[in-house]
Amino acid sequence: MRKFLIRVVGTVLFALCAATFLPLLTFDTWWIRFLDFPRLQFLAGLLISLALFVTLRRAQPSRGTILTLAGIAAIGLQVAKLWPYQPLASKMVASVLRCDADDRLRVLVTNVQVSNRNDESVLDMVRSQAPDVLVVLETSPWWDNALAPLDDQFDHIMREQPESAYYGMQIYSRHPFSQANMTYPMGVDTPMFDGQIVHPTMPVHLLGVHPRPPHQTNGGQPSTMRDATILHAAMRARETSAVSVIAGDFNLAPWEDTAQRALRIGGLLDPRAGRGPMNSYMADSDLMRWPLDQVLWQAGPGLLDMTVLPSVGSDHHPVRVDLCLSPLVDARTIPLQDGDLAAAQDTFDAARAIASPAD
Repeated sequence: MRKFLIRVVGTVLFALCAATFLPLLTFDTWWIRFLDFPRLQFLAGLLISLALFVTLRRAQPSRGTILTLAGIAAIGLQVAKLWPYQPLASKMVASVLRCDADDRLRVLVTNVQVSNRNDESVLDMVRSQAPDVLVVLETSPWWDNALAPLDDQFDHIMREQPESAYYGMQIYSRHPFSQANMTYPMGVDTPMFDGQIVHPTMPVHLLGVHPRPPHQTNGGQPSTMRDATILHAAMRARETSAVSVIAGDFNLAPWEDTAQRALRIGGLLDPRAGRGPMNSYMADSDLMRWPLDQVLWQAGPGLLDMTVLPSVGSDHHPVRVDLCLSPLVDARTIPLQDGDLAAAQDTFDAARAIASPAD
């Protein structure tokens, strides 16, 4: 029985080590990139399985040394990846305790899930939260009709419905748009909002994103288009003079390499850093949860509050971020690294090749 348990626990430990190290490969293959998501769960599994493995083998500690060392290394890697998103880590942006009402900007992101029919929950949530900017994702013609009552609450609205119902997008604002468009960068088939919000305190460059995730559908959906979309938004933030805010369902965990490169390229701040992961997906699971819905911004505005709101029937929790646009506060951005821009360009080229394959 003891030998059987050792084999079982050893197999689990080996699998978790493999799941930890495989994402170090730069392949865009969907199942490799998917392993970036459940790092918190992998870390918990590694700690438990390694402790059991060492305990079961205590009579023969010299055997299984390689697997034990691999487990320790895997734990170290997971801790290194996850540490910036724990409450004891340093914050990228300071919290602001007070802010004049006219200087506030409340951004609310909600992926409503195309099959969800709890439209009243969504409407009640929007009414109670009273956002200045509302980014609604995964809309469909049904959701266009269901959310029509919001037209009375927001003066400025843009909608886009691509062929895939899973990637409809709606942007609502209490402040006017300037130079606002729904774009399809690099031929991707998911829209991105790119425009300025004319806030009375200062103009805000808003980018709304919802790229496709790495997924097994259609014979395997790689992460190339997702990575290209997020990096393109970061480049757009880098190119504009107004403070940029990128909001949406990134289908990307903040500790992934692409997410970190986007922070460096765009000079962006992640409010989760030093505050905790604040998981927003999957809303209907107590175990498999990770932070996909994000609001990032450039240095200047301070953070009043970030909250993951209760479920509205979707598989995503809404996320609300309150910013103070004045006075400007200190922030810790991550410097651009050699090769970041070249790596982004390689991703753009790969995405364009997928969108427009050679004849």
